[in-house]
Amino acid sequence: MSFSIQYKPLFKVDVFHLFFLNNGLKTFFSMNATDTEKQLDGYDLNAFLSIAPTRETQQQLKGYSLVFKNTNSGFAVWTKVRSDDNTYPFIPLPDDLSLSFLIQIKDPTFYNYTDLKPTNLGKTSYFSNRRLSTEAPTFPLINKSGDHFSINETFALTPESAAAEQKKLSPAEKMNLFGMIRLYMKADLPALNIVAATGKMADPAKTFELVFANRKTIWRYIFRKDPKVKNNDDVKMEGADPKVLISKSEQPLTLKGFVSLGLGGKDLPNPDTKLIKPDTLHTKYYSEIYM
Repeated sequence: MSFSIQYKPLFKVDVFHLFFLNNGLKTFFSMNATDTEKQLDGYDLNAFLSIAPTRETQQQLKGYSLVFKNTNSGFAVWTKVRSDDNTYPFIPLPDDLSLSFLIQIKDPTFYNYTDLKPTNLGKTSYFSNRRLSTEAPTFPLINKSGDHFSINETFALTPESAAAEQKKLSPAEKMNLFGMIRLYMKADLPALNIVAATGKMADPAKTFELVFANRKTIWRYIFRKDPKVKNNDDVKMEGADPKVLISKSEQPLTLKGFVSLGLGGKDLPNPDTKLIKPDTLHTKYYSEIYM
């Protein structure tokens, strides 16, 4: 008698950052399949974020014959399946089994190009298919693939909840911590369940989605001499100094593509992400470009 060990996807989490995936003014989620694939070919989540299971979850993965795999756009968890019926995990997964994964920031300029308020800095974001009992009933649940809902400050835990969660972590796990993903086999909503009532895996395997929006800023151009701006240009004087011009509206920061802003019939350069300055009320952000 011969037999083989087989693994199948249990669930997947995609993490999309639109700074890397949009192309100038063309948004990633509006692209056709060919352009979407092209954008994803050059996308590497691991260049700016690290996602890994907690120490406790690492032990759970071993105990339940589960395997964690990083991908260029997130991660997946695979399960060993039964040889007689590969729609069931080899080891039954309890409804209350939860697996936790830490999101840590690797790029020090992450907040420059990510559309989150400065007040979010230092807070712990939480993405789960079940709400913590210490949070309000309105606390958002993790999104399914295709929801395309951008992360905002509503995903941040209260200081009390964040402190309780961080007590479970080692000093290394707390370093540069943005947040955590915690997924239960049975969710608060059936649409977010990973396994069915019978213990069978969802088919297809459940895919969850986190989306970081790219920041939009006012582009400020600082010239050495008066560039003679006109009303039909895409920029205007910011104040009394004719050598300082700003875009007439906020413009998106993207790694790829080009946003056309005209001055005197010529395109102005697009800014990088290094010089980002909030105004005093943090209601607008400025990208500075020295000409």
